[in-house]
Amino acid sequence: MARKSLNAGFTGNIEEDHRVSTKAKTALANAKDEAGMVAAHAADHPAATGSAVLTFGLVGLAVGYLLGASSSRRRRFH
Repeated sequence: MARKSLNAGFTGNIEEDHRVSTKAKTALANAKDEAGMVAAHAADHPAATGSAVLTFGLVGLAVGYLLGASSSRRRRFH
């Protein structure tokens, strides 16, 4: 598993590039790095990943059920 170094210790001046394309490329690169780290963690810890997915899935199911049940009580036609 390859981890990206933090590149700590740089003391030079940084020239900021204010172009949108540069910022978008930087954001995309950061998102890809984070997705790779999440995938690496999931591969290293499959039981924890499965438990987290199951837990969030059950919480989502419960919230959806409660929202659906509460909206059906409001609509009563006489």
